[in-house]
Amino acid sequence: MGRLENSGVDIRRLRYFVAVCDNGGFSKAAPVIGIAQPALTRQVQLLEHELGMELFTRNGRNAVPTEAGTALMSGARLHLESLNLLIKRVKRDFGAGPAHVSLGICPTISPLFLASLHEALRQSAPTLTLTVIEAYSGDLRSLMACGRLQLALTYSQPDTEGLDVTNLLSEKLVLAGPRQSNHPLSVDDLSRQRLILPSAHHQLRRIIDAVAETRGIPLVPALELDSLNAVKAMLDGSSGDFATILPYHSVATDAAEGRFSISMISDPAMVRTIALLRPAKPEQPLPEILPEVVFSRAKAIQMSMEAVF
Repeated sequence: MGRLENSGVDIRRLRYFVAVCDNGGFSKAAPVIGIAQPALTRQVQLLEHELGMELFTRNGRNAVPTEAGTALMSGARLHLESLNLLIKRVKRDFGAGPAHVSLGICPTISPLFLASLHEALRQSAPTLTLTVIEAYSGDLRSLMACGRLQLALTYSQPDTEGLDVTNLLSEKLVLAGPRQSNHPLSVDDLSRQRLILPSAHHQLRRIIDAVAETRGIPLVPALELDSLNAVKAMLDGSSGDFATILPYHSVATDAAEGRFSISMISDPAMVRTIALLRPAKPEQPLPEILPEVVFSRAKAIQMSMEAVF
């Protein structure tokens, strides 16, 4: 096996160099970093030898960076800080043994994210275990308030007290039913449908009702039903000629399989915004791999919707 060529510099010596710059000299830096001054001087001299240039102009007890030293100091500090963050993250995510994260997610959102999260964690954080609780937006907020959830994927809401909220993407609502319309439907068109809608405490229903109220056209449901699977069962082969209003991705696969049809809605306010919620003051740090995967997946979903609409 061949010898690995050493083409870099000793990171420890680079840290010593930055410490001397920050403290204005060797004698001041030595006690701060816990090393004898002669040893510190020797380590910086070895760094200068490695680089083949002088990094300081010595003036009595002071040491002033040369032009080359100033350039090195600026870049070295940035890279050392990045390295410190990386080491801290690896220790946090993998050093303490298996980590556990509890995630809350709305039923209409889980198909968009869960498979990607599971695969990313399997590859990048195999020691992390994930518990998923599927519930509606109000219940998820309550669970987070009592400390049972570390993060949640749910509808964006105006009341964010005690929460760190990151809006991820906006998704159009569509009409799902037995027939497909050849043209986008207005709220007035929707009012003539036999609608199955979630009950009033559901955030999706609040969005729909707010748009209908603004347009002055109330949408009175023929049936209120909170279970997404039950709603789909009513649409699939139902003789009741029902329709419902749901986010596009929650019914796109069913429509492609021919279970029912979807029609676009023309009103631009008929959208839902998906957000990532975290406690503003978490009891324990959250592995950054989870938000990173969520943000990446949200970007991919947004791009796919732009292609559809």
